[in-house]
Amino acid sequence: MLLVMGIKWLLDGHPVYIVSSWRRSRAACIMLYHLMLQTVKTQQSAGVSPGQPHLLQYDLLKGKDVEEVVNDLSQAARGGSLYVIADEVNGLSYFRTVCDKLLTQVPHLHLWAASCFHRYAAAGLKVECLTRPLRSPPAVVREVEQDWRINEKRDVLPYSERGVPDHTDVPPVRRLYHRGQGHSGVKPFDCVTCGRDVANFLHSLRVGVTENVTTTATTVTSTSGGTTPPCLQWRDVLVLNWSNISDDAGMVNGLKEAGIPVRVMNVDDIDDVATARSDVVWITDGHRVCGLERKVVVCLEDHLLARLNYMSRCTSQLVIVYDDNKTKYK
Repeated sequence: MLLVMGIKWLLDGHPVYIVSSWRRSRAACIMLYHLMLQTVKTQQSAGVSPGQPHLLQYDLLKGKDVEEVVNDLSQAARGGSLYVIADEVNGLSYFRTVCDKLLTQVPHLHLWAASCFHRYAAAGLKVECLTRPLRSPPAVVREVEQDWRINEKRDVLPYSERGVPDHTDVPPVRRLYHRGQGHSGVKPFDCVTCGRDVANFLHSLRVGVTENVTTTATTVTSTSGGTTPPCLQWRDVLVLNWSNISDDAGMVNGLKEAGIPVRVMNVDDIDDVATARSDVVWITDGHRVCGLERKVVVCLEDHLLARLNYMSRCTSQLVIVYDDNKTKYK
């Protein structure tokens, strides 16, 4: 919805300001920026002059940058009009303060913000709660809806009915365990054997595999020899840990030994990850990629907060590596 509205504003000739309000919203906002920029370039090549997207990054987590955000956006308003998109807004009150101030300073404020937390909108903004699980398959939805912020704390609304028929309930969640012979390290992220186990499963999905295509008299769908693209590419896979992970962690070494093109995400890689530019498996602290989605998501540990933050990123195959089976969820 944010992307659709942002593109509409651009096509109407308005500049659109994409605001990242804290570290966890960086990746999602960068993705939106690049998608809007792609639309602009397409329109320009067709002789149309749309508005321009602008990416602004702040840190409101501890109340910092509030006045800076308000000043920057107030000055950006043209003729009293301002068009703002903000994704993955945090559940604290600081962004609400920004909205309250903008509503008093900008006569024609057009602001769309998205958050999984439903209690923190500014009083002058309309709230729409979108709870239909349209992206993730039912097997993933069942895992996510067990998150304590949904069924206990109630900060996040529960899923509603899907409203459309499910093509299938599969693939089932794949569960691996950090225990037994050959496993080492305190946690799955530091275990070479867990890395090999994850790699074996990815190979079983035929990630990155291309098939040779030969031309025959009876094959009407093939017009020339060559290869067909893989159903799953390495860029379709994210490995998410609960904290930062180093290049020499056991999980990384295990994946590399098995021939998986894996890279640990650093600060400078966020654009690459957000746009899925490189055909590699990225491994990172899951909080750094909030809002991004991948077909295959590997969660290292079934942590208390991992379900809403990490497992909801999966649009097809979810893999959970349990920490010695000593987790809250079974």
